[in-house]
Amino acid sequence: MEEIRFALQSIFAHKMRSILTMLGVIIGIAAIISIFSIIGGNTEKMKREMIGGNNNTMNIQYDRKSAFQQNLMSGGILSDKEEKKPLYFPFLGEEVLKQINEIPEVLASGLSYQKDGKIYRKAKGTDAKVSAVTSSVEELEQLNFIKGEGFGSQAFKENQQVIFLENELYDELFPNEEGIGQFVEVNGVPFKVQGVFKLDPNSSNIFSFEKRAYVPLQQAHKLSDELDIVPLVTIQTNHTDQLQTASEKAAEILNQQIPPSDYEYGIMNLSEFARELERMNQSSFILLTGIASISLLVGGIGVMNIMLVSVTERTKEIGIKKALGARRKTILKQFLVEAVVLTLIGGVLGVLIGLLSGYAITQSLDYPYIVSALSIVGSLIFSSMMGIIFGLLPAMKASKLNPIEALRFE
Repeated sequence: MEEIRFALQSIFAHKMRSILTMLGVIIGIAAIISIFSIIGGNTEKMKREMIGGNNNTMNIQYDRKSAFQQNLMSGGILSDKEEKKPLYFPFLGEEVLKQINEIPEVLASGLSYQKDGKIYRKAKGTDAKVSAVTSSVEELEQLNFIKGEGFGSQAFKENQQVIFLENELYDELFPNEEGIGQFVEVNGVPFKVQGVFKLDPNSSNIFSFEKRAYVPLQQAHKLSDELDIVPLVTIQTNHTDQLQTASEKAAEILNQQIPPSDYEYGIMNLSEFARELERMNQSSFILLTGIASISLLVGGIGVMNIMLVSVTERTKEIGIKKALGARRKTILKQFLVEAVVLTLIGGVLGVLIGLLSGYAITQSLDYPYIVSALSIVGSLIFSSMMGIIFGLLPAMKASKLNPIEALRFE
C-alpha cells in the first residue's frame, strides 16, 4: 500500500506528463471495448433480423426437400435429380393455424398468399406486393394503422373486397385526394380502400423496398389468375431460441395438409447459420483488435520511456535509499508498482470511455447495446501486464544503480 501511495504521489506530481503517457493506453483500451460492443450488437441485430426478426418471428418456406438439407450460407443444391411440384395445392385457411397455435412454443401464427403485381387507381398504376392475409399478420408484421380502419374492422372479418395500403403506396395512388372509401383495382378486381398503415421502424420488413398492400384471406383467389398459389406461413415465439423447434413442429403440421411430392414446408438449419455468423464476426473482431493493439503497443512504449525519464530524475533519491540500506528488490518493486498503477489508471479510464463510446456508436447505428464483462476484465488485466512488461526495464535499471555514483549525480 505504501508503494501504491508513493506511485500515486509521483503520478499526480507530474499530471500533464502522466496523462500524455496514459493516452495511448486509454485510446487502445477504449477502442477494444467499443469494438466488442459494436460487433456484439451487430451480431445480435443480424440474428434478430435474419433468424427471428425483431419480434421473434419466422417464415416457414415451401421449397424443394433438398433445399432444406443444405447449408443456409451456401447456395449449392445437394440433389441433381428433377424435383417436381404436386399437381394441385389445397387452400390453407384458419383451421391449420389453430393446429399450429396449439404448439407449446408458438405465441401466434399467420398465413399470407402473396402476389407481385400492379395496383391501379383509374389510369394510374404502381407496382406492389399484394397479400391475402389472416388478421394475426397485423401483429406479426408490426403494422401501425394511421388512417381508416385496421384488420379489426367488420369489413375484414367478413372477408369483403377491401384493401389496406402502405402509406407510401397510398400517397402515390391518392396524391391530392382522400383515398379512404375509394376503389383501386388489382388483377381487374375492384377493392375498397379501408385503411392505411406504416411499418414499424424495428420491423424486418423495413428493409424490403416493395410497397405492400393487404386484403382478407378469402380474397386470395382474386389476386391472381394462377391456380394452386402456395401461402407463406409465419410463426412467433416468446424467445428466439424456440424458433427452430417450433418451426419444425409447424412444418410437420403443414406437410400433413398437402399432397406428398418433392416439395415440402421447412426451414433452413439455423444453428449452422448462427455458427457461420459467429465465424464471420470473429474475423472482423481479430482484424479490428489487431489495429487497436497497435495503439496499446505505442502506449506501452510511452510508459517505458517516461519511466526511464523518471529513473533519471530520481537517481539521487535512489542513491540515498540504497545508502540507507534499501535492497535492489525494494527499488525494483517501487518503480514496477508505479508503472502498473500508471497503466491501470489508463486502463480504467479507457474502459469508461470505451463503454460510453460503444453506447453512443451502437445507438447511432440502431444496434442493441451489449457489454462484454470479459472484455472489461481482460482490458484491466492487460493494462496491468503492460505496466509489468514495459516497466520492468526501467525498474531493473533503477535497482542496479551504484549508490555512490547515484549520490554524485547532478
